[in-house]
Order: sequence, then structure tokens, then C-alpha cells
Amino acid sequence: MRIRSLLGAAALVSQLFAFPLLADTKEWTDKGWEFVGEKEGIKTYLKNYANSPVKGVGGEAEIDAPIGKILWVLMDHEHKNQWIDKFKEARTIDEVSPLTHIQYASFDMPFPVSDREFVYSFDFSVDPKLNAVVVDVKSVDSPKAPAVTPGNVRGEIIDGRYILKPHGDKTYVQAEYLADAKGSLPVWVVNMVQKSWPHKTLDNLRRQVKKDFVKSWNYYDSDLKPKLKLD
Repeated sequence: MRIRSLLGAAALVSQLFAFPLLADTKEWTDKGWEFVGEKEGIKTYLKNYANSPVKGVGGEAEIDAPIGKILWVLMDHEHKNQWIDKFKEARTIDEVSPLTHIQYASFDMPFPVSDREFVYSFDFSVDPKLNAVVVDVKSVDSPKAPAVTPGNVRGEIIDGRYILKPHGDKTYVQAEYLADAKGSLPVWVVNMVQKSWPHKTLDNLRRQVKKDFVKSWNYYDSDLKPKLKLD
């Protein structure tokens, strides 16, 4: 029972950030990533970091939806429980600008693992060289952040990035992140569970973007899309 709880808690950090990518289009191995496998068109990678016992996780896939809908799903709090495991609550606590949002999210973990919560920024931009939308994600300190809920543990997103490249009506997604759930979770549990993150997350994303209520994110249409070269 305790092992299941630990596995579930480790999976939470992996589920939170549905997709980030490398800063250029070189092969993953050129950046120190280890290819783990491919299933249903979703590739998985792991990476060792000298300053962290936790492995970085990466993945890539083609999503049958335009960028605007993918970003809408990412920013949609109301339906996150439909595709993010153990989701409890999320909200935007500060819209610094149309393309910089500070978010709070919490997750309901099975006993005896403490619930996890995160405060992090989404910074959106367009990389003209890649012709792609880039979303940088990392934990931040914010005066508008709530105090840590008693009994919870606040995790840290050390570094994360999404790169979404248009491909006709579809989107090529590459994702990487390095996160620390904090608390007493054994590193070996975190690293073991994270191997399944890219496939599970990107597969869930593929399903979510197909739902009827999903629309294009308004700031993509007004601020990002005009800077892209679309087919």
C-alpha cells in the first residue's frame, strides 16, 4: 500500500506539466538525453543532471490539433481533472501580462503521502528560428501566492519547457522538465515512475484536445499566432 502511495505521488509531478522541449532541433542524444522507447508515436527520453539526483524527463509526439487548442487545454483549470492524475485544484493567481501567468496547483495524494502543491510561471513566446511557440515553466516566488496549506508539501519545478511547432492542422510537441516533489519521496521511486510520464501525459493530451468544449486560447490568437509562419 505504501509503495503504491509513493508511486502515485511521484507520478503527480510528472503529470503536472503536460509537455516542455529542447531549445533547438538537434537530436535529443546530442543534448545528453537517453532514448527509452516509443509507443503509439510517442517517444520517451531521460537525462541525468550533475546537480540533481532526479532524472529529467522528455517526450515528443505529433498531436492532431492546432497549437491554440493545446494551449487552451494547458490553461484550462476547470477540466484538468479529466486528464491530470490526482488533480485537486488549480487557479491563476497573477496575470503579470498576457503572456506571463503565475499559477497555483494542488494534488490529492493517497495516504500516507502528503498532498503536493506548486506555484509556477508560464512564460509564452515565439521562437522565430524554430517557428514555434515556446512555453517556459518554473517555480517562482510570488507575493500573491497562498501560504503552504498545513500538512501539504510545496514542490519545485526546477526547469521546464514546451515547444509547439505547427504542422498543418496538427502540432509537433516536444517536452522536457526537471522537477522535485520535495518531502520524503525516495528518489528511486520518482525516477522509476517518471519513465511512463511522457507517454501517459501526451496520450491524455491527445484525447483532451478532441473534446467539444475545447477552443483556441485567446492570447495565442492575438499575441502568438501572428508571429508564426503557418502552412
